[in-house]
Amino acid sequence: MRCAVPLKSALLALLLATPFSVHAATAKCDRLIATGGAENPPFLWRDPQNPKRLIGANADLLKKITDSLDLKLEVLYTGDAGKALEQVRSGQVDVLADAVLTPKELAYLDFVHPSITPLQISAWVGQEPEFLYATREDLVGRSGIYVASPRADSAFERYARENLSLRSSSNLNGALKTLVAGKTDYVLHERYSTIAHAARQGLLADIQRLDPPVVSRGMHFAVAHDSACNGPWLRGQLAIKMTELRAAGIPQQLLVENIERWKQQPAPTSTSQR
Repeated sequence: MRCAVPLKSALLALLLATPFSVHAATAKCDRLIATGGAENPPFLWRDPQNPKRLIGANADLLKKITDSLDLKLEVLYTGDAGKALEQVRSGQVDVLADAVLTPKELAYLDFVHPSITPLQISAWVGQEPEFLYATREDLVGRSGIYVASPRADSAFERYARENLSLRSSSNLNGALKTLVAGKTDYVLHERYSTIAHAARQGLLADIQRLDPPVVSRGMHFAVAHDSACNGPWLRGQLAIKMTELRAAGIPQQLLVENIERWKQQPAPTSTSQR
């Protein structure tokens, strides 16, 4: 009988501690830090007024979500796409704002579903293309320029190396000028990024996009496994809000608005545009 008192005391202590443990486990984060690959309009690019900050459609979309959840948000420039990914992998930054789902990244990131938008790598041609197009096989034998996206699809790049006559370029503006001049049959690049750069150069009337896209993948928000903010409440709310915003067509609306926003900004001095 002498052991009954300590046992009761231990049970009482456990019961008293339980509410505090539950509260700690479900406590909500009040501030998120996000990043992504810079110079990728209309999704993300460095703010000319504050180069430490990223702006664009993805930043605007995430701000709508965090405002609705009463969370503070900072979208910071941390370098190119590779450096941004590493900052999130390490948990130093909470959210990657332009993540592309791959099996490798599932070890580090929780991807928010649904996606922000499909990333469509498309063939762009002049207004009077010299060939018919139904599938990517119709590009075989034609000369093209491939402007790689910050998070390129490795399987497609392998297919392109083995089957297509492509030269690579990091300069989308130059590739589009080459296309309009008739010096290449097509340019391969992501849909919205191409529209943004072509609009800024006044070339939209001179080019057209071939359907279907050559490859398509989803772009997502993703939360770092090692983020102090990562928990069931945040992941659930991000999914709920993304579902609501996708159903209302908000991501596409923000992409259109940010294409115009990018078009109106002074052209950067850098010669390399992706």
